[in-house]
Amino acid sequence: MRTLLRRVGLPSLALLLVGAFATATPAQSTGTKAKTVAIGEFKLAPEKMEALRQRWFDQLESKYGVGNWAPMKMELSDADLALMGLPSADELRAQRATQAKGGKPSGGDTVAANPGLVTFAGTGFFGIRPGAWLLYITDNSVGWCSAAHVFGSPGSYRVSTAGHCGSTGDIVSVIGVVGDNVPVVIDFGRTSTSVDGGLGNDYAFIDVFPEYQHLVTPTMAFWGGPRGVYTSQGDVVEMEGRRIPPDLALTPDPTLVQQIVHYGHGTGVGAGGTPRSASAISWRADTFMFFGAISPGDSGSGSNTLLGDAPGDNMEAAGINTHLYVDVLMRQGFGIMGGTRTSKIGTPANGQIVPYPAPAPGLP
Repeated sequence: MRTLLRRVGLPSLALLLVGAFATATPAQSTGTKAKTVAIGEFKLAPEKMEALRQRWFDQLESKYGVGNWAPMKMELSDADLALMGLPSADELRAQRATQAKGGKPSGGDTVAANPGLVTFAGTGFFGIRPGAWLLYITDNSVGWCSAAHVFGSPGSYRVSTAGHCGSTGDIVSVIGVVGDNVPVVIDFGRTSTSVDGGLGNDYAFIDVFPEYQHLVTPTMAFWGGPRGVYTSQGDVVEMEGRRIPPDLALTPDPTLVQQIVHYGHGTGVGAGGTPRSASAISWRADTFMFFGAISPGDSGSGSNTLLGDAPGDNMEAAGINTHLYVDVLMRQGFGIMGGTRTSKIGTPANGQIVPYPAPAPGLP
């Protein structure tokens, strides 16, 4: 089946799961072909998209209560999948049946070896990069998250995301295109570290399989960067512990007044990949907070600072977006978000300040 990846304007939900799905696995000596299951092209009507988001808000309020922080984890129930026009979780897991327990996935070699293979990170942007849409299809759930920053060097890259998105050992997938624009689900790496310790201590690393290292680029889709790590600390507004909402007050340090830029795949707001900016509220040693537009599925996406610690330090890595403050604002499409600072987990690979659409030899 041939299809074309295309953009569906908001508020429709463009899930990029169009045409045919194949579970593509790293090259093995068996030569077994990648298995394919037909799903068909679809769009989610605005009323269905809104229903999906409201279900998520209901779950957060019920589980965590208004006035508390909640991880932005998006787990798709069979009802959610049916609403989206997708098969059940068991049917999706069946595509992972060839995965060898405790080892790398076994199966196809044609997709991994195909020189025309690219992965879709958002409208107009390709590659496994900050902002790419991640799928966690496990025995217990079907999860939807986004990629944060890339760490390491060419040939040994790993990707960061939220720790609550999955567990150590989980295989993680991205959406790819091979051949005549046939979409596939690519099992591109395995979670090697996963820390789910709440706000400010929530991060994971995904080791990218050697067969897909050439598809990785550290450059964030649309925004570019990161370039270094933002390290300043302090509150932009008066804070009492982590009380929200904070009392307004002028910050004594102008470098803390940062616009945060991020790119993810949240439903409704970020479907198909959407660039957004937000206003910083607080910079603590392990935690950062900001106000802006965000949605389920954005969890694990990375943020950069627009200006950085000092003049010329633009696009420094800020952190991983992991948590949402549960209040009435979230149902209006806005909210107070928080995450784990990049300075807590290491220094990511530098990306280009001017973003480019796809990975290329010699470009970070």
